[in-house]
Amino acid sequence: MSERTRYTIVSADGHAGADIRQYRDYLPAELRDEFDAWEASYVNPFSDLKAEGRNRNWDSSVRQSEIEAEGIVAEVIFPNTVPPFFPTSMLVVAPPRNAADLALRTEGLRAHNRWLAEWCAELPGRRAGLAQVFPNDVEAAVTDVKWAAENGLRGMLVPAIPPDVGLPALWSDVYDPLWSACEDHDLTVTQHGGAGLPDMAGAKAHNFLMLMEVPFFANRTLWHLILGGVFERFPGLRFVMTEQAVSWVPATLAKMDRFWEMMTTGGFVGEMPADAELLPHSPSFYFNRNCWMGSS
Repeated sequence: MSERTRYTIVSADGHAGADIRQYRDYLPAELRDEFDAWEASYVNPFSDLKAEGRNRNWDSSVRQSEIEAEGIVAEVIFPNTVPPFFPTSMLVVAPPRNAADLALRTEGLRAHNRWLAEWCAELPGRRAGLAQVFPNDVEAAVTDVKWAAENGLRGMLVPAIPPDVGLPALWSDVYDPLWSACEDHDLTVTQHGGAGLPDMAGAKAHNFLMLMEVPFFANRTLWHLILGGVFERFPGLRFVMTEQAVSWVPATLAKMDRFWEMMTTGGFVGEMPADAELLPHSPSFYFNRNCWMGSS
């Protein structure tokens, strides 16, 4: 094989996590009894975490032998196993609904982040770990971003925010300290498809509805960040969306650009007047400069 036909393959959407008992050692000592109680009643919801071979999530030698056999030299690491005090994976779980739940789950994410930093350090340059944070407490999230950067993690995974949890949407400038910290510490902001759904409890077609609406509630973060001016205020911020497909992006950018141009040149879209503060550049400008898609 000539050098011209060689490819370097990096997985944009790897998933890993500790064995559930391993997380205990990464929690503060005062929470370990509570962890034991939580684990005793926990029921694993995922078949791949019960199956033979599940140790590929945390066993470095097993994992590397498998991915190298497929020609993969490096990975971006999203979570897979369930962190302490969570009912299910961070990627699909509903947000915390009270302060006590938020506090416990935040410590669970920090346990995962500590484990992940150590696990990625076993193979320097070949695992780009993503710290998990909650946007509920911006000051705490900023602290976690700084810790992540100091401990070798490469990005921050922030969930989409459902419209029924009482938090500002991601277009709000309340999150500016978080974006600023990521820009300052050169961490890429990432979002994985799955989170952000409103509560559908009681729906007869719950799973079908979820499959239909997961893409919308994940995809809308793109126009929230662009139209919220996040990339205008933080031109060095990098944002990656993963496992959300890509075919919707061109049409979405074209629609935003069309509205932006109509508002900029004529002041109206139909009878809808232009907003007082329009972005100085088209939405596609910010996408091309600040955004990437991790296709899978």
